[in-house]
Amino acid sequence: MKVVNVVLSVLILLLAITSAVFSYFLFDKRGQLVGGWEKMAAAINKTAAELDKGTGTTLAGELSTSALGHDQFSSLDGKLGKISDLAKQVITERDALADALFRIGSTVEMANIAGKEAAFRNINTYSTNKDDVINAVSDAVNQRNALIRSLITAAAKLNVKLDAGELKRGDLKAFRQLDERLAEIGGRQNAFERNVREIGGQTGVSGLNFDTGKYEESLKRVVQSVIDLKNKLKEANDKIASLQREIASLQAAVKERDGKIAALQKTLETKQAQIDEFKVALGVDSTLELPAQWKEGSVEARRAVCARVVQVSEKFGYVTINMGSMSVVTQKIGNKEFDINPQLQDGMELVVARGDLNSPDLQYVGRIKLTQVDKSCSIAEPVSDAMPIAVGDIVFFDVATLK
Repeated sequence: MKVVNVVLSVLILLLAITSAVFSYFLFDKRGQLVGGWEKMAAAINKTAAELDKGTGTTLAGELSTSALGHDQFSSLDGKLGKISDLAKQVITERDALADALFRIGSTVEMANIAGKEAAFRNINTYSTNKDDVINAVSDAVNQRNALIRSLITAAAKLNVKLDAGELKRGDLKAFRQLDERLAEIGGRQNAFERNVREIGGQTGVSGLNFDTGKYEESLKRVVQSVIDLKNKLKEANDKIASLQREIASLQAAVKERDGKIAALQKTLETKQAQIDEFKVALGVDSTLELPAQWKEGSVEARRAVCARVVQVSEKFGYVTINMGSMSVVTQKIGNKEFDINPQLQDGMELVVARGDLNSPDLQYVGRIKLTQVDKSCSIAEPVSDAMPIAVGDIVFFDVATLK
């Protein structure tokens, strides 16, 4: 919308410039015409004065410059007619009339008139020069009328109606509406330039110059700055839209996760209820955490292994323990006991000790390695001996090596 306003403002400004140009020419020509009119009035008055000399007439008094002013146009016919009558009566004063004609020709800017004063006094060239003066005056009037028509056309473009008759009569009131319109346009132009500068200041454009030679350049700079700002705004809006889409996607993901969390929470509540039931069934205090049941072959199950050496073969150097692949250890949860298979396997190493497992006097005997695991017993060979292994020694896993 700002760009449309700027374009409309530029069009209005161009119309204002055109009107100003036409107004300039109008006032210039009008000034020339008024000046010429005043000169013509002075010439006629002077001519009348010359005719009055020695004639006993007082025509000069009647044809004063004020009486011949352009604002007295309506009464000129009758006054100028007296000049014609008097000229017929004082043909002997033709030279004075010739001078007047020459002056008139000069006033209307006849071509090549300079230095031809004598030609207007010559009876042989008088008629021709007279016609030239008449034509020149006619051309001046035509130019004035053409200028008036152009002015009326230009004013119409500004919705101002001028009266040709009033303009021809030189009525300054005829220009009042045009003056007001031009003043309004001038005010608009000033407001336009002021606001364009403000726009430029807001968009980072400085040093604007609205002189005639740099007017368009300054406007283009402001327009380009607005376009750049608009592009940046579009980029920002696109980024915002992208972020909004991302936020919407994240919100959808959060909502989906909330749903999953709610479902999991419900499942957790169900599981907790089941755990509470298990605690009751197992006789575990409801305030305590229910321990997890060991898995077969787990570290916890192997930590609970406590076997005995049941045979020592000094001849072959092996020992037999009373646990095999089907042997179990006991896990007590509440008032319940669960049998867990620690899953003894060939290659496992165990510690051999002597005494009570829970006694501080327990003696380290050595380490053995399982070589054959049967269902209820296993055969092992010593891998290190602190002392000879004996029947009844305790066999267990080294907690530090369990994984």
